[in-house]
Amino acid sequence: MQTLIHNWYWARASAGPYTIIASTITAAAAYGHGTQIVYMLAKDGKIIADDDAKVSFELDRVTIDGKTGKPVADVMHYTYHDAETRYVVSFERQKTILQAILTERAPLLKRIIARLVGFDGAYHRFIGKVTIEKFEGRARLESFEDRAIWELMYFGKARLQGIALYDSTTHA
Repeated sequence: MQTLIHNWYWARASAGPYTIIASTITAAAAYGHGTQIVYMLAKDGKIIADDDAKVSFELDRVTIDGKTGKPVADVMHYTYHDAETRYVVSFERQKTILQAILTERAPLLKRIIARLVGFDGAYHRFIGKVTIEKFEGRARLESFEDRAIWELMYFGKARLQGIALYDSTTHA
């Protein structure tokens, strides 16, 4: 997988009548670090939004994880636009429940080989709040919140290009 994928965010959650499954996959350097969004929003068990071309993905409050050295977002938003209808699904991290350096438990020889070939994998799992909102034009018609769990997986070295890091000392 590391020859194809640099990193991904993956999430699944439910709030009110909605279920969301979403992923943002960043390709490996050989593929220009392009991104692919995989997205499915259902209401009452019926898929209502699944055209990846209509989805945008944004990260907010990105900091460097102290253990893994990887950029990690406190908030991520998936926004689905279809004519006047817009769904905004936001995940807000409240706690990191797992941080793992993928070679940490490997035998010494495998750790050395991984370092020599540039493998720098890490895995994070988060818990927090998911908010699912539906808008028609500027009017918010629905809003539901619940608890969620999601993950971030890195196969490659951290890339900071295009990522604005959050400085908590300058924000209240």
